[in-house]
Amino acid sequence: MFCPKCGNKLPDNAKFCDKCGDPVGSVPNDQSVNNQTPAQTPVSEQSIQTAAKQAASAAASQVRSAAAGAIQAPLSNLTEQIASSEPGEAVLGTFGGVSGAVTNITGILNPFTTIISGIKSFGQSFVGLFKNKQWIKLIIAGVIAVVWIVLMILSYNGINIGILNFLTFAQGGVGRTVPGWLGGLLGKTTVVTMLFSLFTGGFKSLGGGFKSMFSGANFKTSNLGWLLLGAGGALIVYQFFAGSASLTDTMPAISGALIGVMALGRGNGFLYRFAQSLTASKVGASRIANNGKAAGLLSGVTYGFALGALLSAIPFGWLPVILGGVCVIAGIVLTIVFGNKKEVSAV
Repeated sequence: MFCPKCGNKLPDNAKFCDKCGDPVGSVPNDQSVNNQTPAQTPVSEQSIQTAAKQAASAAASQVRSAAAGAIQAPLSNLTEQIASSEPGEAVLGTFGGVSGAVTNITGILNPFTTIISGIKSFGQSFVGLFKNKQWIKLIIAGVIAVVWIVLMILSYNGINIGILNFLTFAQGGVGRTVPGWLGGLLGKTTVVTMLFSLFTGGFKSLGGGFKSMFSGANFKTSNLGWLLLGAGGALIVYQFFAGSASLTDTMPAISGALIGVMALGRGNGFLYRFAQSLTASKVGASRIANNGKAAGLLSGVTYGFALGALLSAIPFGWLPVILGGVCVIAGIVLTIVFGNKKEVSAV
């Protein structure tokens, strides 16, 4: 054998070169040591399961965060829409689309929250009239208030201006008990709401509202109960506004009917959201809105107020509240019956 470094001839059993001193024979060099494959550490089944659980937990956390963001966005948009409504729209609703299809709307609130949001937005809208210097609207509101006061003073002095009393419902609540006074005040508010809404884009929505009101979808068995509930509720509310119903006190009923039509024809507002909140179903963490039922409810409100105005011609002052009670009872029965049928068929 020969030395691999200097080429010196060496015995076969030599371990070092006797000339250059370099190791030879079976001694491993650094390269062979470094090229050895490291020993593999065995992975236990428990370690694999732990890693899988951690990955699944991280994925679930991401899904929950994404779902929370998807729900929060519509709710934020809903709050902005309510807060930015015009004064009339703050107490009105708008309704687009009367199909019977069920729509998943994560922004649907429960009825109580919707009422609180509506009151809050109404106050914000009223304050906004001063902040945004909307003097024309403020002047109109002031003129109506002055007309009410003047007409009431004239009435106390035996002077009755019939047409103005009728158009403004100036005598609403006058000479009645505290509940009657409150009903008259709310009736006046309904009249003013109608006037403001009518002159802030309401005229444009009347056509679509009447079309939705007479849609055949409102009279389907699944929506008929809500139609009767809306009609009965409107009749009772009108009786509360007017006291003993008479033709001279029908302006709140006419205003309520027009508000219902505008709610059906427009796109946003309190009444629209309130109808959705009443007819929505809760599924898991979401509330599912049914546009057909909500349209039926709003159409019923319109029919009820219109019927209340017509019934005022009959010399029996409590007819609206009696008929309204019958409609409400019938509506509850139909809603329960057809709701149970739907649940049975779904099973």
